[in-house]
Amino acid sequence: MADSNKTTVVAVQTDPAFANVDASAIQQQIDDTWPDVLADKLPSYEQERGNRLLVKSKLVVAQIVATGGVQSASQLNESQTMFDWSKGNDPYMIDYLTLVDKYGHGRHRGRAFSRN
Repeated sequence: MADSNKTTVVAVQTDPAFANVDASAIQQQIDDTWPDVLADKLPSYEQERGNRLLVKSKLVVAQIVATGGVQSASQLNESQTMFDWSKGNDPYMIDYLTLVDKYGHGRHRGRAFSRN
């Protein structure tokens, strides 16, 4: 399949959460996640969306890793708990997996075989 269905840096940066992310970092994630979109056999009309969702998920994970992944902190009488995306709460990955479940042939689940 043609790479013409890949998402673009501009499409990712349209989301305010990613507007200031370096374009080369976004492009690297686009290129890295594209084989996964193809392997999950999303139809051509959903490939750009799937690629964009995977890119956003990878960028969020990279940000969590870069900041040390702090989950909660307290100082004096103030405490703060951050949303834990590592527990399956990544909305971009959830949306991607929903897309694969609906249209694709995902590799994220095992296969079951039976013999009579």
